[in-house]
Amino acid sequence: MKFLKLGVILITTILAGCASTQTTLYDWGGYDEGIYEYYYDPVEAANFPELVEAHIVQLESNSQTPAPGLYAEVGTFKLKTGDIENAITYYKKEASTWPESKALMDAIVQNLERQTDTEEKN
Repeated sequence: MKFLKLGVILITTILAGCASTQTTLYDWGGYDEGIYEYYYDPVEAANFPELVEAHIVQLESNSQTPAPGLYAEVGTFKLKTGDIENAITYYKKEASTWPESKALMDAIVQNLERQTDTEEKN
């Protein structure tokens, strides 16, 4: 009986320790909750794009790397508002920060640059 109590205490302590030390690799800045609201309740989450961009600025000012995809997400927010120049800037940042996304980001940038070249000619 003594060993059972000791075993239960030991397991409880280990599980509590594991639960309290869980951390994520990247600072997402509330992205997961915000993106849900952004797509399912856009009126409520109207300022979400600015919050994500501010989070990236804060990370950069602390010499930290934003989580994978955050630069691209801000680029997409910029693109939705018609700010193609800044969208391209963020897509390029994503490609240079996360090489695994380079092929996709380069393709998006090329298409956007082609689109703006075509619009300028018209």
